Amino acid sequence: MSAFVITGGYVLAPDMQLKRADVAVDSGIITQVGACQSAEQTIDAKNCIVMPGLINTHTHTPMTLLRGACENLMFEQWQECIWNKEAKITRSDVYLGSLLACVEMIKTGTTSFADVYIHMDRAASAIKESGLRGVLGWGIIEGFGEPLHEKLAHRRAFIRQYNNAADGRITTMYAPHSPSTCSMEALGLLSRMSEEDNVLVTIHLLETKKEAGALKRDNCHLQRLKDAGLLSRRLLAAHCVWANDEDIKILSQHGVSVAHNPISNMKLGVGTAPVTAMLREHINVCLGTDGASPGGSLDMFASMRTAALLIRDRGQDIHLQDILKMATVNGAVALGLLAGQIKKGFAADIILVDMKKPHLTGHNPLSALVYSATGSDVKTSMVGGEVLMEDYQIKKLDEEDVIERVQKWIDEFNCCSSG
Repeated sequence: MSAFVITGGYVLAPDMQLKRADVAVDSGIITQVGACQSAEQTIDAKNCIVMPGLINTHTHTPMTLLRGACENLMFEQWQECIWNKEAKITRSDVYLGSLLACVEMIKTGTTSFADVYIHMDRAASAIKESGLRGVLGWGIIEGFGEPLHEKLAHRRAFIRQYNNAADGRITTMYAPHSPSTCSMEALGLLSRMSEEDNVLVTIHLLETKKEAGALKRDNCHLQRLKDAGLLSRRLLAAHCVWANDEDIKILSQHGVSVAHNPISNMKLGVGTAPVTAMLREHINVCLGTDGASPGGSLDMFASMRTAALLIRDRGQDIHLQDILKMATVNGAVALGLLAGQIKKGFAADIILVDMKKPHLTGHNPLSALVYSATGSDVKTSMVGGEVLMEDYQIKKLDEEDVIERVQKWIDEFNCCSSG
């Protein structure tokens, strides 16, 4: 469908309030919100909330292959375990794991995501097939494989080949793993390269207490990133669990976006990010699931609920609208997307949430979205006006086949590992 109207639903407007309205879409763009003229093609949104597709600003899609592996470990032990397993991951494995992630994200309401891993050209192939929108970074860790300058040249080639691929649905970013796994030389070069190529940079930052303490002992903390020229609006910092008040002010002053990953942080026992302090300093806080191994799932509704509950558990206040913005508007800002809002001129990245469910019946639909809904309540999903799931049925990927292939891979992987 190139032109159609979504009718009969309640639209989550840019101010995060609900209003009865139709949404007209033409050539992948929202052209009108309100009372729309009748159209030959319509999508019935009766009993649904029509809202922006969710934006996952930090994940590692191929890690669906390692979901449930390396369980009951604290961060350092988990990381060692996972890296040992990831050393066996091949290019074809990355494609398969990314396919499963795309199926999961489509079914749970994510329409755009930031993805970092290895062999990202194969992830790009899966994402192209799926119809989703992805911002891809090929991870950079020094000390493994080729020398630094060869590694950076390879990443730049990937950046330039795949930026704006799949009719613009795929864009790219540089992805140094963390300040502790990349040298000052690497960070400085990446700052210059990202500016020259006009792309984002994403990095794991202040994820653990040990990392924060080590950086402070070396007197390099955020100063390393500042000296490298990386602190800017182009930077998306994942986690920032151990950011203190001074760190938060520095991040705010430089316009850095923060990808908050509440579930994986809890699962790995690294702590809870100071989200309300970041919001007070006007930091653009968005949400991520992390990979399916540390996070358990790619369900952004679970991330919204957990983020809200963690704040409330601290005795702090958070508005429902702020949580919804983290999963939509703020994510779009962080990734440089003209999406995340049901608004004229924005990409028609839209989901329909079926509210006619026992657990969603109540006084406050916004509260239901944040505290009660799950990804399985998403009925229909589209990216750029292309319907990827309709009435709970995925259109472009064979869900059953992908699941069977991944389960076969897991069985063979475990057999080889135990042998």
